[in-house]
Formats: sequence, structure tokens, C-alpha cells
Amino acid sequence: MAKKFFFILLIFFHSLTCFLAQNSAAFSSSDQTTPLWWEIKILLVSDGDYKVTEGKSSYFGRYSFTIIWTGCMEKNDDDFILYYENSELLRFAAEERAMSPGAVRVLSAEEFVDKPSFDLNYILRKGESLYFDFIVNGFLTPQNNSQHKFYLNLPSSEEAALHSPEINYDFFVSRGSNHIFLVEKDIYSDSVEKKSSWEWKYQKWHIIQNNPVFFSNSHQVKVEVLVKPHFSKGARAAQARG
Repeated sequence: MAKKFFFILLIFFHSLTCFLAQNSAAFSSSDQTTPLWWEIKILLVSDGDYKVTEGKSSYFGRYSFTIIWTGCMEKNDDDFILYYENSELLRFAAEERAMSPGAVRVLSAEEFVDKPSFDLNYILRKGESLYFDFIVNGFLTPQNNSQHKFYLNLPSSEEAALHSPEINYDFFVSRGSNHIFLVEKDIYSDSVEKKSSWEWKYQKWHIIQNNPVFFSNSHQVKVEVLVKPHFSKGARAAQARG
């Protein structure tokens, strides 16, 4: 079996609940000391801003949001199967101000055509640790009418650095770390929680049709990852006695 393993995302037409994984694992697990399944929650909070300047027009945007991803996984020989349950944008606040000679237009969050969305792509085993690969999908800015549009990079883990269409996300982490991992052996005995935070900043002048256009984007991020094992009643009682 290769050192790296991929979790398989199973997204059904109807919502998949972890209850199904729990029941199926109860009949297939042969090692009573191994959890039947693991509950997984990822909470991500971010706030940031961006700016676009083209000629005499400027666009200033601010945003903040909270996303939670929930699912579960079960043991499958030497690998795991990951079950997607839900990914929800709990909160989204934003404002974009378009300024041009003689005019100012402000868009509220309700008027943004696009909003952040979260993808947990896979998890890699490296040595004794499990590394999370996830990304918050961004969108084009300005949301106001403009001559040029720029992709707004939103938070991603170190393992997802190359998922951005234009840049390597990791190069622009200015403080903290987006290196999200858990020690694998820890998830077999009790709940494991990992908190991470970082700051990110990107800015660049572009020459488009011989005209200079400036774009900047920065954000702060806080991430909490929780992995909770669930045992059979007999295995939990034996573990407590030990």
C-alpha cells in the first residue's frame, strides 16, 4: 500500500448522514480496539480586503465569513473512506465600494453574485501524520462593473497551494502557518483538536493593454479541526478498564 492515501469523497444526490457509516462499520470491524468511525468537523473563520485600481476608477472591498464542514470516516483495510455530510456558509458579510470621478456605488453582501464555498479535497499520510488538503473557493472581483476582473484568493491549506488558477498560495503567507495536520496515532484513542491561524497578503501591478492596473488582496484566517473517534460499546468499556 502506498504511503500516501486518498480519502474518497462520496457526495450523493440526497444528503448522506454519518449514521450510515456508523452502522456499516459495526458489521465490518474486526479489531475492537479500533474506532468504528470518526466524526470530523472543520470550522474556518476569515476576514480580509481587496483593492483594484484602473485608471481613474478604484474599487475597495471588505469581507468576512465563517464556514463549517462536517463529515465522517471509517477504516477500510489500510485506508479510510471519507463521507461528506455538509458544508455550510454560516456567515458572510461584505461590502464593495466603486469610486470613479463624480460617482460612488456601494454593493452590500446581498448584492454579491458570488460567495465563498469550501472543499475538503483529500488527506495525505506523510510519515506518522495526516495532512489536510482544503480550499475556500474564491471569485472574481470587483463585483461591480469594471474593465478588468481578478480572482480573489481565499484561504487554503498548504497541501492545496497549487489549486489556485494563478498563483502558489503558500508563497504569500506572511505570518503563522497554513500547515494543517494531525498525528495519526492520536485519533485512535480520543478526540483530537487542532487550531491554526495565519495571515496572507498579495499585491501586484499588472500592465494590461499598456495601462497599469493594481490589484491587492489580504486576509486573516483561523481554523479548527476536530476528529472524534466512535467505538462500539464493548470496545469503549474495555478501553476504560485498561
